[in-house]
Amino acid sequence: MRSRGGTPAIAVIVIGAAAAIACSELKSAVVADDAGGGGDAQDGSTPSELEDGGTLSDDGSGPGGGFEAGPKGDSGVGPAAACRKIPLDCLDPAPANVIEVTTESTLQDAFANAKVGDTVQVRGKTLASGWQVPAYVTLRGCEGAAISGNIGFAGSGGTIEGFVVSGSIIANKSGSYVVRYNRFIAGTAPNEAGVSGRSIDSLVSASVTLVVDSNSFEGRPAGVEARTNYDTMTHAVDITVRNNAFAHVARPFVASESGLVGVINAKLEHNSFYDFDTAISFVGVDRKSTTSGNLFVRGTKGIEGSAYDVAYSLAWQVTTPAANPPVSGTFAIGDPALVDADAGDLRLGASSAAVDAIPNGSMVPAEDYLGCPRPAGAVGAAPKSDIGAFESQP
Repeated sequence: MRSRGGTPAIAVIVIGAAAAIACSELKSAVVADDAGGGGDAQDGSTPSELEDGGTLSDDGSGPGGGFEAGPKGDSGVGPAAACRKIPLDCLDPAPANVIEVTTESTLQDAFANAKVGDTVQVRGKTLASGWQVPAYVTLRGCEGAAISGNIGFAGSGGTIEGFVVSGSIIANKSGSYVVRYNRFIAGTAPNEAGVSGRSIDSLVSASVTLVVDSNSFEGRPAGVEARTNYDTMTHAVDITVRNNAFAHVARPFVASESGLVGVINAKLEHNSFYDFDTAISFVGVDRKSTTSGNLFVRGTKGIEGSAYDVAYSLAWQVTTPAANPPVSGTFAIGDPALVDADAGDLRLGASSAAVDAIPNGSMVPAEDYLGCPRPAGAVGAAPKSDIGAFESQP
């Protein structure tokens, strides 16, 4: 096995980096597998992993590397700089629509006071387990802010962005959630996914809608998962995974549907997978899953398991691109000419077989991993799209 190592005038709550901030009063902030708190941790996580007080420390610098510098050249590879700043800049706390929290305040206070459309910004701190993002609030990390434990969402509409994550982000209550622009690195839990969308509580229904967009995953055993369980009530997960880059991740995506009422709808589009065991695995998923525009490089199995479609996808140095045949579509075979895959740079080289491999007019995401337009082409041309998370720019 290889080495893995549009809302107007939002208010922003900023937590400064000058002093340590602790949430000593946060009690039983359980990331519970239900629609309204409580419930049992059915996934094997111990209470200590989910109820450690939600501490926030100064150690949030996070390791370097990954895609932080953005593209370096323009030789058919991409723009001279990322269209979206990576890592994310801190939001300016000076404007009137920015609410700055003093260093004496806690993140718990910020969450308690946050309103619909607000952003809570963590600047250079590390979040341990127990935190839950309020409904319709964005939790934003900058200046090396990190997540070292398991955190989740208190209600629908939450977004988590801009963190270095060695822990896990869990969506397990009824509602819609977004996880974007984060960097997931190796952590202490050996088999824990970086992002988990799940409905696995035996006592409470949950219907989870989750978008995992433009994140990087490096050196983890598991990247993203969708899970359901049990035979009564509602247990459903609707998950979209797009524009993510997975390097040295053994199992980048797993969907596991069990129980009589479990339902998973999975859509994976324009992700790049490099150095993996099984890139995409569908286990017991009754509904046909959709995969499109994905790039698979140097791995054992591309896709395995339950019924799925494949479109505009490319495999290179993959032992078995399709462990079981797709309902429709095939894999193209060709060298993607990645810039520096071993170092985590999964951009396409000028000679890549993935460049302009998707016909003009095809349905593709409007942006790529770096926030650059997709498709991209010369003025007056009818641009075609590239396969994978990165779109070459003219």
